[in-house]
Amino acid sequence: MALPKQGESFEVFQQHDTTCRQYAVTQTGDKSPQQTAARKVVGAAAAGAGVGAAAGALIGSASGHAGNGAAIGAGSGLLAGTLLGSASGRNAAASVQQQYNMVYTQCIVANGDRVSPPTPRRTRMVYRPAPPPAVIYAPAPVYVAPPPPAYVAPPAVAVPVYPLPPAPQSY
Repeated sequence: MALPKQGESFEVFQQHDTTCRQYAVTQTGDKSPQQTAARKVVGAAAAGAGVGAAAGALIGSASGHAGNGAAIGAGSGLLAGTLLGSASGRNAAASVQQQYNMVYTQCIVANGDRVSPPTPRRTRMVYRPAPPPAVIYAPAPVYVAPPPPAYVAPPAVAVPVYPLPPAPQSY
């Protein structure tokens, strides 16, 4: 918002405002954001219709129906061109508006008037719970024990057999 400098009359401020608006319009090429957007949409729609008609006629001629193919292609191209042109038009309009705003602000400040900063938009915080952690199920690991070592019996050894000692005698 532009404000007059301290002690400046409202009539003088209105003159500055009018002068700066005219200056900003001439600096942006005497075009409004709406005009810029409309030109982009119309241009893209016309180009889309032309390309679509040519492609439709080419494809249709292969089947012997070039006229129908051209009509279908023109309609499809017109629709696609309008969609693409509207997005391009919005971007072009925003660019022109931003340029106008910068030139107007510079002019107002150069005349000694004040510009208050824009009020920040109030943002609404939406708190959502955190999503649950991703769980990946995998089969349990399988451990295979190595086979036990082979048991090898010791070689057979001849064990001597001794006679039992005589039993003790009692008297």
